[in-house]
Amino acid sequence: MNSPIGHTFIYNIVILFVIIVFAFISGTLSYYKAFKVNNRIVHAIEKFEGYNPFSKEEIETVLGNLGYSLQSANCREEYKGMHLVSIGENYRYCIYIDPENPKSGEYYNYGVLTYMNLDLPVINMINIPIFTRTNLIYKFTRDESL
Repeated sequence: MNSPIGHTFIYNIVILFVIIVFAFISGTLSYYKAFKVNNRIVHAIEKFEGYNPFSKEEIETVLGNLGYSLQSANCREEYKGMHLVSIGENYRYCIYIDPENPKSGEYYNYGVLTYMNLDLPVINMINIPIFTRTNLIYKFTRDESL
């Protein structure tokens, strides 16, 4: 009589292990996708030396190719000491700029906020923010609005 109870316990442990492994793999893949999106957005901003219409077009094209989320982003006006510049129109990302330039206004850098989405059956949607900063970008213009 102990044999069926022992097998049931082993089956429960195996099922629990499989669920934990698949949850870990799902979380890892979601994080990888969000980090990849962040890197592509940062690359477009650095390539076109700031957030402008050219980098915006590049970002929209790249995010369309990657299959990133088409939801609207809920961005705060300030995040980690940076001010909001733009919210993605078609995709879920936020662009911030650092108001305190390190070398008397000669350089500036941007911050990119995207979200890692986990859609779990019982818990529903979990959104975890992923934030990345660009390298310092030289300011070629004398426009003080940046």
